[in-house]
Amino acid sequence: MKMTDETLEFLTRLKDKVKLVLQRHKEQVTDFVDPYLKRVAEEYLKNQVGINYASFGGVERAERQRILICPEYLHPSVELAGISIIRLIGNLNYVSVSHRDYLGALLGQGIKREKVGDIYPVSDGCVVILSRELADFLMVNPLKVKGVTLKATELQVGEWTPEKPEGKVVAVTLSSLRLDTVVAHGFGLSRTKVVGYIKGGKVKVNWQIIEDLDYKCAENDVISFRGKGRILISEICGETKKGRIKVNLVRYK
Repeated sequence: MKMTDETLEFLTRLKDKVKLVLQRHKEQVTDFVDPYLKRVAEEYLKNQVGINYASFGGVERAERQRILICPEYLHPSVELAGISIIRLIGNLNYVSVSHRDYLGALLGQGIKREKVGDIYPVSDGCVVILSRELADFLMVNPLKVKGVTLKATELQVGEWTPEKPEGKVVAVTLSSLRLDTVVAHGFGLSRTKVVGYIKGGKVKVNWQIIEDLDYKCAENDVISFRGKGRILISEICGETKKGRIKVNLVRYK
């Protein structure tokens, strides 16, 4: 599949980092990347001589991670990856706050998206993973979400473990595994409506933008729809007597 300009630019920056590691014998680290760009990077890095590399997201099962590249005689470690884990808490009893609200507040502080890893909403605030150089900034520039000031505390790696996200299992029968069909059923929209969204680049399969309506989805694919959440094709269960495909989807907010 053809790479986007964004992916090609990322690869160029990655190659520059590998050159710096080989020339200066010092580790280099990328910004936070999604699982798709992580796969792209690993496909390139596995063929490079003279380096070691590993990915770190600060917590177990982190989605967004930084890729650490170092000389082959060094062992990659989370300490070298430049990651901080910040807990932000406040009196949120009277407001409803979502992942999007926390991210919007961080970006509103002038923090770039690529410097932020995963964000985990908790009962009294959130836990955010971000580049280490931004930890002090959050300590002295309190984050405000919907008018509520959040107090920042830095956590040590391994001190906090996120809960596994819960989703709603939905059993559907589909005429095909085409992307437009799966998206329509997964998000409760008409196929006519989802066509524009897919062609407009608002749908990703396994964190890669897919604009092809005919794209064939598969078991374990993660399909995200900007502004509407994501679904997982958890199981393809065979066909009905009428030839429709039985599928179990897990729907996440």
